[in-house]
Amino acid sequence: MEFPTLRAVQDELAALLNEARTEDGGHDVAKIRSITGTNAEKLAKIKALNARVAELKAMGHAAENLGGGNLSGDGARRYESAPLGGTKGVAPSIGQGSRQWAQEAAQVLTKAAEKHGVKALTSGAVDAPTMVRTGLFAMPTNPARLLDLIVDRQSVPGNEYEYLRQTVRTDNAAAVADFATKPTSIYTVASIPDRVRVYAHLSEAIPLRLFADHKDLSGFLESEMSRGVLDALEADIVSGATGGQNVVGTLETSGVGTTAYNTSVPVTLRKARTAMENAHEAPTAWVLNPTDAEGLDLLTTADGEYVVDGSGYVNVFGNIPKIVSTSVPAGTALLADWNQCRLIVRQGTTIDADRSGALFDTNTVKLRAEGRFGFAVNRPAAFRVIDLTP
Repeated sequence: MEFPTLRAVQDELAALLNEARTEDGGHDVAKIRSITGTNAEKLAKIKALNARVAELKAMGHAAENLGGGNLSGDGARRYESAPLGGTKGVAPSIGQGSRQWAQEAAQVLTKAAEKHGVKALTSGAVDAPTMVRTGLFAMPTNPARLLDLIVDRQSVPGNEYEYLRQTVRTDNAAAVADFATKPTSIYTVASIPDRVRVYAHLSEAIPLRLFADHKDLSGFLESEMSRGVLDALEADIVSGATGGQNVVGTLETSGVGTTAYNTSVPVTLRKARTAMENAHEAPTAWVLNPTDAEGLDLLTTADGEYVVDGSGYVNVFGNIPKIVSTSVPAGTALLADWNQCRLIVRQGTTIDADRSGALFDTNTVKLRAEGRFGFAVNRPAAFRVIDLTP
């Protein structure tokens, strides 16, 4: 086994001992006493080297027991590390030890860069903290935005995907006499092919010095650009047109229920809820535009009292959560069972940085936020579009 560190220590020890070696190859006790008696430093060094030789030999034996091969680093031992969340271990080979060191060094450098506000300032792709979880999870108690309502999220491995959409639901279950033919209920589904869509935008060119002068700039831009991608996606989930590069929204999905304006906004909303109850649907949330939410908040009775201060809105909205979102056009509201749709995620939001070309000459950087998403309405009957315009 190649062991250069051990060999170097042994050579140094041999050089010291050669000073006390006689012509016949033996050791002159008087010379050894002379060396050690007149130079305490040499004596200490000989003892230290002897101890180091023993230590390195023990390491060599331990390495052989782990599978042999050349040792990494300076030849003394394999690279040891303490992974995050784990225990200290030994890499089984030079290659793996080098990779392990590189990974941990990269983590340290990344954390240091983030700490000093210079994350992602070299050209290349950098994963941003994802703002779209995948899988099934519970809806938040107080959803803040429309995307919070979509609890069914699916990762897909490619550009295309396919899902089932229910087009007919007719319940014909009934009491049946002995030997009578049981009634048939109709639950028709259709296979819908689709593809994920790219949502992206760029930043303007930003002087690189600003990242060094303002430590929070990197996180600020990352948050703003990620939010911009999700806002665009949300808007299309509601009203995305067919035939474009966007996902097709619920307003454009065939089979979605509608409720026309009737008498007033509160009356119209209450009738939409009644229609859902009659259809045996269980809506999970309302979504209103800020302008319409404001109109409801400022609505007064004949006595000048704000309706919002009384129990009127409890009768209108029931116990169904209500969120306000600019994704819904003014004059329109949505009431839906948001469990009956699915968000498709091919690529979560990533932030890319570029300093090449003319940007290098001006010492500036441009950022790009991008994600790839799809949207599927599995049961259009569980969605209702409400017209709030007289």
